[in-house]
Amino acid sequence: MPITVYEKHGSPDGRFVNPVDGAGSSFTYTYVVMGTDNVTTATGAVAAAAPLVYLADDSQVLVRQEFIPKVTGPSSWEIGVRYGTEDDRKSHEVPEAGFWRFSFDTTGGTHKITQSLETIHRVEADPADPAPDLKQAIGWDGKRVNGVDVVVPKLEFDIKAYYAPASITAGYMKTLARKTGRTNDGAWLGFDEGEILYMGSTGDGDVPLASGAPRVKPIPIVHKFAASENVTDLAVGDMTVPTKKGFEYLWVRYKQIESADTTNIIPKPVHAYVERTYEKTDFAALFGFS
Repeated sequence: MPITVYEKHGSPDGRFVNPVDGAGSSFTYTYVVMGTDNVTTATGAVAAAAPLVYLADDSQVLVRQEFIPKVTGPSSWEIGVRYGTEDDRKSHEVPEAGFWRFSFDTTGGTHKITQSLETIHRVEADPADPAPDLKQAIGWDGKRVNGVDVVVPKLEFDIKAYYAPASITAGYMKTLARKTGRTNDGAWLGFDEGEILYMGSTGDGDVPLASGAPRVKPIPIVHKFAASENVTDLAVGDMTVPTKKGFEYLWVRYKQIESADTTNIIPKPVHAYVERTYEKTDFAALFGFS
């Protein structure tokens, strides 16, 4: 017998409440289901028909919260679908395995640089001793280029992922530990290869007390990451570095030369090196999402 689902006449029942003064609007739609005597099957048929969200007339977004089944006869049901505001605790579904949520922090970090983007002014006290062109080298004291700490873009984020209990083993824990401090080998979550650094994970889970009873509730693990943008055509003095991935390290070698007017010994950036200091790994395979 085919399953039939339709909205009951007179549905929905509900209320509009000013969200500033009250708890927000809520509605219950009632659906009639015919053709099955199984409550799970009947509820699943309604879940396929009822929308996940509802936009109320007062512009509040109402989220599907719960199903309320009631048997009305042989192979027939009335199932209420309650909608409430997003802030309502019932609107927060219990995470299932494969579900994940994230948090992030874009507070800028600091980084020491030895080369500026541009020298704005060169000023001298004595015209007979003109300020030499240092090719954007910062803090030259006659012996070394000291550089300066600057604020640079920094992104750190956490992803809390929920896993099936059977997949969280000592072996997986060991794999996470050994893969810590690696960059993404391939595009991942919209970031290009080499832009994400895996900083490690934390997690915990309980074991049911009933002897031999397997755990059913998914286990959350928090994965921690840092992000840094890949760059191309990076100017260093008179040189151009073609590419540098986010977590590769750039350093500059200087030579002391005589200035063009022969009045000073100055540093000249003559070599630039880009070094890879982190191993790479497949993040999609390691974490189970991409």
